[in-house]
Amino acid sequence: LDCGRRQTIKRGKAAPTVKLGDHEVDLDPRFRLFLQTKLTNPHFPPEVQAETTLVNFTVTQEGLEDQLLALAVSKERPDLEEQKQVLIQEQTSYKLKIRDLEDSILVQLAGAEGDVLENITLIENLEASKKVASSIADKVAVSKQTEVSINEAREAYRPVAARGALVFFLLAELTMLHCFHHYSLNAFLVVYESAITGQRRKFTLGESSLLKQILPNLREKPKRLGTVWDKVDTRKTIAASMNAEELADRVSALTESITYSVFSFARRGLFERHKLVVATQLMLKVMKSDGELPADEYEAFVAPGRAVNPTSMPDHVAELLTDAQWALVSWLKDAAEAFKALPEDMDANSAAWAVWLASATPETGDVPGDMRGATALQRLVLLRILRPDRVIEGLRTSIAARLGQRFVVQEPHDLVQIFGDSTSSTPLLFVLFPGVDPGAEIEELGNKLGFSAKKERYVSVSMGQGQESFAERMLHHHAREGGWVFLQNVHLMESWLPRLEKVLEQVAETGHSDFRCFLSAEPPAFPHMQTIPESILQSAVKIANEPPTDIKANMQAALGTIGERFFESSTKPEVFKPIVFALAFFHALVLGRRRFGSLGFSRPYPFSGGDFSVCASVVKNYVEARDVVPWSDLRYIIGDIMYGGHVTDAWDRRCSATYLDHLLDSKLLEKKTDFLLAPGFRAFAHGTFADARAHVDHGPADSPLLFGLHTNADLSLLIAEADDVCEGVRELSAEGTSSSASSGTAAAARESKMQSTLTELQMKLPFSRSSQDIRAKAADMSAPYTIFLVQEVERLNHLVSEIKRSLAELELGLAGALNMSPAMDILAGHLHANTVPDEWLRACGQMGPTGSYNRRPLSTWYADLMQRDRHLVDWGKDPNGRPPSVWISGLYNPMGFVTACLQITARGKGLALDSMTVSTSVLPLFQDQVTEQPEEGAYVHGLFIEGARWDVESACIMHSFHKELHSSMPVIHLKGVTAKEQTKVAQQSNVYMCPVYMTTARGPTYQFTSHLPSSLPTSVWTLAGVCLLMQAV
Repeated sequence: LDCGRRQTIKRGKAAPTVKLGDHEVDLDPRFRLFLQTKLTNPHFPPEVQAETTLVNFTVTQEGLEDQLLALAVSKERPDLEEQKQVLIQEQTSYKLKIRDLEDSILVQLAGAEGDVLENITLIENLEASKKVASSIADKVAVSKQTEVSINEAREAYRPVAARGALVFFLLAELTMLHCFHHYSLNAFLVVYESAITGQRRKFTLGESSLLKQILPNLREKPKRLGTVWDKVDTRKTIAASMNAEELADRVSALTESITYSVFSFARRGLFERHKLVVATQLMLKVMKSDGELPADEYEAFVAPGRAVNPTSMPDHVAELLTDAQWALVSWLKDAAEAFKALPEDMDANSAAWAVWLASATPETGDVPGDMRGATALQRLVLLRILRPDRVIEGLRTSIAARLGQRFVVQEPHDLVQIFGDSTSSTPLLFVLFPGVDPGAEIEELGNKLGFSAKKERYVSVSMGQGQESFAERMLHHHAREGGWVFLQNVHLMESWLPRLEKVLEQVAETGHSDFRCFLSAEPPAFPHMQTIPESILQSAVKIANEPPTDIKANMQAALGTIGERFFESSTKPEVFKPIVFALAFFHALVLGRRRFGSLGFSRPYPFSGGDFSVCASVVKNYVEARDVVPWSDLRYIIGDIMYGGHVTDAWDRRCSATYLDHLLDSKLLEKKTDFLLAPGFRAFAHGTFADARAHVDHGPADSPLLFGLHTNADLSLLIAEADDVCEGVRELSAEGTSSSASSGTAAAARESKMQSTLTELQMKLPFSRSSQDIRAKAADMSAPYTIFLVQEVERLNHLVSEIKRSLAELELGLAGALNMSPAMDILAGHLHANTVPDEWLRACGQMGPTGSYNRRPLSTWYADLMQRDRHLVDWGKDPNGRPPSVWISGLYNPMGFVTACLQITARGKGLALDSMTVSTSVLPLFQDQVTEQPEEGAYVHGLFIEGARWDVESACIMHSFHKELHSSMPVIHLKGVTAKEQTKVAQQSNVYMCPVYMTTARGPTYQFTSHLPSSLPTSVWTLAGVCLLMQAV
């Protein structure tokens, strides 16, 4: 493009020329350049858009609906579609005939000599033309009447086409969830046609014309052009004899068939975490098409907000809700018309609401009070606000009621059925997950169908450096001879994949009908990182068969990794088998903890079956070589080297080490012992490999208690899943809104909301604070606390400046004074979705290499920003002192304050700062009970505890109350101590070393370590994932 756009055309006596590369080429004035891109959503810089003509040929929902209507009618009522096509041809021929007559008359009039009225031949010709024109006019009138009746009959199938267009555009939006979720129109048409006819038609890569699939019998020009009724073959009529009721039932059945067929086609390639997202979005789209999706209720469900300054809770309501829930209810009252009386209703009917809130299944019970007749969406909104732990079940219940149970219950993975949808031009792409290897399944299927390596009709290539040419030879060979090729781990060959794309296009045209290409690839680390060419993803049949994540499934998979032969191979089975079984349980535990997010492990780790098999071999070697089991050696090798090699976080390594301290113990081998691997799960003492598997099956049901977590961990998991589903729905809806921006009402409502939010943020934005005022008031600018205060004010000023600049630019863009840049579009999307823009998070240090650390919506985050500003303003009034208790959660750099505290202590005691560390003690006081700072150290507040609670009376940590995920901590006294003093404290058995994080993201937000007294063994809190947080929500 640059070569063509930026070249100067040289004009002279000869023909104009243009320089392309090193050559000057003559420029023909008729030359035109047309370029086509395969990308579904290409982005071009402004200079390209200004100097070229961009034409968007993407199909619209209305246009696709008309084409799908023709396809549906061609299958259900071929007579109607043939009549329609003949009518089009006849009307075209009539128009051509009229034009020929008009041209003939003009020619005759122009060539007539003398008096026209005396030209008998001309008059006779005019009279004949008049008769022909009159006849054509009568035929046109009849054709139009016939067309009206045909269109009326065709319109009965409009709901089928409308649903087809709806589900296709849902497929087109799925790339917003992950780059692997690409689907082509051609593949969709195959599924759409199969859903109508009930017969499979294999997809051919070269088919691109929808008209050819609609009317294959009209590809050849008719020999003669008869009347409409001459072309009708009544034997092809399927639904012509149906009455109105039967036709309505048929259309309803077709609509359901298309909906489920397309959903099932997409579901087998979706990740587990996306399946409910897609089902929910499908349900919401269907509700919207039926006019049952109020915009305010939809927004309340997907992205609920919180009232910044809610009214005080009535006494009866205070017994039911937390402050956070009341803020949500107060916001909902003003956000959605249906809930405007909710606070008053909860106060008036508090007893009934208490029963509903305490119900185990509120999604199926009657909603109390004035909300008794709540719709399905209103019930979901109430669950989202008041019982977020039941949102997932509420969604499944609503989807089953609206679309059917099969949309939430998936059939078992069946490769034979999936293989039936493949052709020589459609590869099968297996998405790889830890513990999943499709190779054995493919080989087994190939042996059944006669495609085996022994017969030289199957080859498996493990892709890596130097395998490119061999893979290409195998592809061409088996495409010619009709065999199978399995290319494993193609994601490792990213630079070669464009070549594979071209090879697959070549063999699609000339390949043997028995040829099949199987691919396997791991999904990229980030959802929008495109590692596989888009055309391969579109044409391939994708299979994402994720393994189960429960304890029993992971243990069975681990035992299956080593197999029966290895399990029975030890000469000391009474020692080896119990240890290996305990090791399998450990493997299942570290895999299963990932389900609980940051509460399980601070960071995700790629543990695999290979780790377990290697550790099992280590165990066997030690057991065979030693008379006494070296427990400490095994714990070190397994926990710090094998599994520990994946673990980068010290607190996560402490957790895995705690598991091994319990599991790899001498009590495991005692003959008469009540040793338990976990509550209700006895150790495996002796038996065969089959006995070990049976022991797993008879173990306790999956529960957080097996992991050492509190039962509240399930609530955290369910709430996190609900947030992820709603976030996914919001992303898909944003994509759908942007792709159909021509819908005036929706676009106007979206822009109105953005403008309202923008104005509100600008009005509430704090002023930039002058750090010079603080310097002027400070008695000693070298004082650590003063330096920290100045730095914190400057950081806040930087954030305020960034917010002010970006909001001002967006305001000009919305007003039309500036062109909307991509950055403005992104900011507008954040304002509409009530999420915090990435640039704002970077400005305040809440964005890192792995993504955002913030877990709050924009409204809450902005209110927190204003509160931080007030805190610093109050502190800045007297920079020589400190507030009675510092709100450490309101600091953008809390570790800077802790370091200042250590500096003061180090200077006072004449110690090196490097030798100092922080020590904490929890006071029996809360913020409003503290009047001044201590002589040594500092009082801080604003911390929350997760995974446990602080008991003020006993002054130690205790198990959490049911459904209480986070509880506030009293004021904490920070002091600087030497590392030696800290070591003595850490060695005490009744002190839990508790990590302190900024947000629930944990991991990179770690700040320092707190010391919490405990009446229970500290291992209990280690396995429970107990920590202190500066931001609980």
